[in-house]
Amino acid sequence: MVWEVLGRIWRLQRALREEAERGLASLGLSGLEAWLLWVLKRHPYPSEAARRMGLPLPTVSHMLRRLEEGGFVARSLDKADLRRFAFRLTAKGEEAFRRAEALMEEALGRRLARLRPDEVQHLLTLLAKLEET
Repeated sequence: MVWEVLGRIWRLQRALREEAERGLASLGLSGLEAWLLWVLKRHPYPSEAARRMGLPLPTVSHMLRRLEEGGFVARSLDKADLRRFAFRLTAKGEEAFRRAEALMEEALGRRLARLRPDEVQHLLTLLAKLEET
């Protein structure tokens, strides 16, 4: 059963990203990069972002380099620890994030429209229970 549950969650999030991919590409982002922008808003350090995303640090570093080159994020030294870099979304990054979020919301909205409002609420309750540690 574990693989069934994990597989369904994986396929759903992948399907949502694929549905939004064309719009994301027009913004100059991949689905993972859009997710990284969201994570950086809360966790601006590469190692924290990698941990939150469950991705290897080199993968996140590569994505950060691409986002920085594209003008979506800016790197700055941490004033408390000059050995650490933090990444902040630029104005371009904020706008791209808002548009990416709208694309993902549309994709998810099409899926959730298949459910009754009480089923959506029940789904949220169940997901919250599964997230508890």
